[in-house]
Amino acid sequence: MKPFRWLVGVLTLALVLGTGCAFAAPAPAVPQPRVLMISIDGLKPDYYVRADELGLKVPALRRLMASGAYARGVVGVLPTVTYPSHTTLITGVPPRVHGIVSNKVFDPEETSNEAWYWYASDIRVPTLLSAAHGRGLLTGAVSWPVTVGAPADFNQPEFWRSGSKHPADLGLIDALSSPGLLDAVARRRGKAFGYPMTDQDRTDIALYILREHRPQLLLVHLFELDFAEHDSGPLTPEALAAVEASDVEIGRLLTALEEEKLGAETLVAVVSDHGFRTVTRELRPNVLLRRAGLIELAADGKVKSWQAYFQCDGGSAALHLNKPGDAAVEKKVRALFEPLAKRPGSGVAAILEPERIAALGGDGTSTLVLDAAPGFAFSAKSSGNWQGPAKDRGYHGYAPDHPELYASLILAGRMLAAKGDLGVVPMTAIAPTLARYLGLELSPDAGRPLEVLTAP
Repeated sequence: MKPFRWLVGVLTLALVLGTGCAFAAPAPAVPQPRVLMISIDGLKPDYYVRADELGLKVPALRRLMASGAYARGVVGVLPTVTYPSHTTLITGVPPRVHGIVSNKVFDPEETSNEAWYWYASDIRVPTLLSAAHGRGLLTGAVSWPVTVGAPADFNQPEFWRSGSKHPADLGLIDALSSPGLLDAVARRRGKAFGYPMTDQDRTDIALYILREHRPQLLLVHLFELDFAEHDSGPLTPEALAAVEASDVEIGRLLTALEEEKLGAETLVAVVSDHGFRTVTRELRPNVLLRRAGLIELAADGKVKSWQAYFQCDGGSAALHLNKPGDAAVEKKVRALFEPLAKRPGSGVAAILEPERIAALGGDGTSTLVLDAAPGFAFSAKSSGNWQGPAKDRGYHGYAPDHPELYASLILAGRMLAAKGDLGVVPMTAIAPTLARYLGLELSPDAGRPLEVLTAP
C-alpha cells in the first residue's frame, strides 16, 4: 500500500504543478483607480502659489505641487458660495443645471429657520457619488455639502440646526451618518466626538474610512479656514494660521495613503469652492424694496408679503419676483438699482443680466443679479438702513470671474501626464477629470475633462 500511496502523491503533485490550479499561490491584486478629493473651504490660490512670499509652512501642499499639477486659479460658478460650488465640484455642471443655486433655500418669510440645501435628492444630475455607486465602487464622504441621503457607502453628511452649538446635536449627525460610523471612529481613536466637530475630527473620520475600507472615491470637506477668513479677512495672520492647520490634515491623509500602499493608484485632488474679498460695508437691497412698497413687514419685523425679493449670497444678490414675468414690478426694481450701479462708491458694481447670469451658471429663475463692489457685501435684511458696517471682515459670493474669487486645484498622482502650472481652469472641468480616471459617466452637460491624465 505504501508504494502505491507514494505513487499517487507524486502524480498528484505533478498534476498540481502542471496545471497551476489547486494549491497555486493567489495572483497579486490588480491596483484599482482611486480618487481622494479634499476640499479646503475658502482656499485661495495665493496660499500655495505665493506660499514663500506669505511665509507659509505648508509642506503637504508644497509636496503635491512639486510632484503634480496645479491651477493658478479656478473660475467657479455664480454665486461663489459653498453649496453651489461643492455640487459643481462633484457634477461638472453649474447651479442652473444641478439645482443647488444658493447655500440656503429661498425663504423670504423666514419659515425654515435658515434651512440650507442639505439633501442629495435636490441635485438634478448624476454626481461622482451616484455614478460610482451605480458602478458598484466603494465610496465615502465626510462633511461634503448636500449629502444627506447621498448614495455613499460611508457617509457623514454636513448638517446642523441653525444657531445651535449644543452637544445634543451630535446625536443628529450620528443619526444621519452611516450606521455605526461615528462610534467606530471614536473607538478607533480612543476619544468621543465633541460638538461642533473640528477639522481634526473630520479628518479622523476620513482616515478611518480610508484605512478600514479603502474606498475608490473619498470626498473630504474641511472648513475652519473659511471661518477664519470670514472672521478676520483673507490673507490675515489668522487666515494663514488656518491654512497651515489645514495643511496638517492634508498631510495626515497623504501619510495614510502611503502606509496603506494606495499612493500609486490614487489621484489626489485638493480643491476649494471659492476665494475671498475683504469687506467693511454691508448693503441691504431688500430695505430699498420695502421702502418702495414691494415688501411688507409684519409686526415682528419678518416679511409678511412681497412682490420682489433679493436672495443674498454675500457678494451677490439674485432678484426673485413673486409673480414670474411681472414686468411692472421688475421695472420698479430696476429704477431703484440701475442708478446705483452707475454711481461710483454706491457699493453696487454691476447688474448682471439674464444672458450674463446664464454664462456664469447662475439661477435661471433670477431676472437680474446685483454684483457688489470690492469692500461691500449684501445682506437679506428688510428692516433698518440701506447700508451699515459689515458683520464679517471677509466675504465671497461675487461673480466668479473676479480673480480674488478664484478657487483652487492641485492634482497629484502617478497617472498624471501633465505636471506643473495649468493656468486658470474652469470648475466644471474638475469632476469630469476625476470621473474619467474612475471610468464614470456624468451628465452630458458636464464640462470637458482637463487633459492631464495618461492614456488608459
